[in-house]
Amino acid sequence: MDQLRPTFAYVSGVEHRLKSAAALLGISENTLRTTLTESGIEVRRANQENPNAPAVRLFDLQTIFAIAEYRRAKKLTKGPEGKKPIVIAVEIIKGGTAKTTTTCEVAIQLQLQGLKVLVIDIDIQANLTQLMGYEADLSEDEAESFGLTKEAIVNGTFATICAPVIERNARSVDASTVIKYPFGLSGPALIPSDTYFGDLENSIAKSSGPRELVFQRFFSESVAGRVPGLNVSDFDVVLFDCPPNVSFVATNAIACADIIVAPVKMESFSVKGLSKLVSEMNLLASTYPSNVANPELVILPTYFSTNLPRVGRMQEKLAQYRDFTSPSSISQSEEFPKAIENYLPLTLTKPTCQPVKEYRMFVDFLIKKIFAVSKAKDLGNTKAA
Repeated sequence: MDQLRPTFAYVSGVEHRLKSAAALLGISENTLRTTLTESGIEVRRANQENPNAPAVRLFDLQTIFAIAEYRRAKKLTKGPEGKKPIVIAVEIIKGGTAKTTTTCEVAIQLQLQGLKVLVIDIDIQANLTQLMGYEADLSEDEAESFGLTKEAIVNGTFATICAPVIERNARSVDASTVIKYPFGLSGPALIPSDTYFGDLENSIAKSSGPRELVFQRFFSESVAGRVPGLNVSDFDVVLFDCPPNVSFVATNAIACADIIVAPVKMESFSVKGLSKLVSEMNLLASTYPSNVANPELVILPTYFSTNLPRVGRMQEKLAQYRDFTSPSSISQSEEFPKAIENYLPLTLTKPTCQPVKEYRMFVDFLIKKIFAVSKAKDLGNTKAA
């Protein structure tokens, strides 16, 4: 009988040779060899199970993330200077722009570069949850028939954890029972979503106090140690995968964000969605000038193709936002739908393919923003103290 899996993805079946593993970690093959020697991390060789196979190292995903964690612990990679996490909302008021793909690929690549990442799915469609290996509607009775352990079951969402902050008499839930680690404890953490996530929208609508600042209150409670099982200060970056519509949930994510990444599909409707997003940001800043930070807007062009006439026209439309636009773009690719079908981010299965290289370029650009914002944020907190 096959061993039961903790997610729908066949994570244990994904292995990389030295070259691909080094590409995932953004280091040279020689550096990876040296790291293995110094860390004592063991990597099995192909001929251990098959004597006829070459004696090449095979790196599984958990081992690769463990190496990234080791390099950070040894200060071979840097993290943000601030004491609080940088909050990034991936948002644009338009569907089909690669928001979920961007959230997932960015989270994976940040973690591989040594940053500790928490990803929060706040979209009722739960596409991010699926891309990271979970089906939100899986029941305990079904799990074993799919070859899955109970770890594959979604036991709660951000709504579950957030409820006590909104409703003072709500029962506190241990967040650690909700958080998932699809690639092991050294990989990114995930707070999943499900079909009941919409209850949070209703709870916020009925809440007292500024309804746009509920997530801010939650983060403050978490940092103060009043959210059982979750202190967001344990993470360098918190990423929100936002819904594509105007809602209290999306507005809350924008209001507590330090950086907003807006994936813009190279078509006219996406520019309209971007315009709505900017209006929402400006409205929040004017309504709550002392509460809402002035977030960095980072526009990421997606579905880019030089063969499409509309792309040139779109570039003209984006000219007004050139100061906020990433120098890199993400090409149109058939690989991304396959990644969703396999419940695995493309970065982890095809680390040297062109779209992954493009996301790596974007993450290199984004990390500089993260470090700069973190330094400024920490400096501001010091002055306030």
